[in-house]
Amino acid sequence: MKKNKILIVVLLSQLLLIGGVHAKCDFKSFPFGISHSTLVKELKLDPDLVEENLKGAPVQMVFAPGQKVCKNEKAFDEYVPVHFLLLYDKLVEIQIMRTAENPELINWAESIYGVKQDKPNSFYNLLPNAQWLWEKADFSIAYSIMSYDTNEVSESIVIQSLNHQEYFDRFADSEVNN
Repeated sequence: MKKNKILIVVLLSQLLLIGGVHAKCDFKSFPFGISHSTLVKELKLDPDLVEENLKGAPVQMVFAPGQKVCKNEKAFDEYVPVHFLLLYDKLVEIQIMRTAENPELINWAESIYGVKQDKPNSFYNLLPNAQWLWEKADFSIAYSIMSYDTNEVSESIVIQSLNHQEYFDRFADSEVNN
């Protein structure tokens, strides 16, 4: 009986350790709709190094190194900039760009948001060049990959809120009227 208890404790400990190592960076700490100041606080950025949230400025961008945002993700090992777009002081979009020898962002995105079926055939080419879009209940994900002659690929992912369309519309209207 004592052996069984020890075995159970060891197995539970291993499960907890494995779960912690494989925790996925899914941006839940940065929900769409949060304010500039909340985002800066969540990212643990030095407020003095971040552009001030100017009243009346319809567009703000907050930049953070991918390693700071997604510490344990393979796709974010190298310097990968993550751009947070705010419209009218609400987070509405997250942009991630990566250039490397092999695509990694697609593996990360599909592990978080589900595998995209029916990818374009050009994605599987030796020099891939493809784009696609897929949606979840509250956001859409746009993925793009381009190859360079240098045997590198450039990947881009844009995750955009579907619940904050009024901010995009308001911004578009203000730009047309100016």
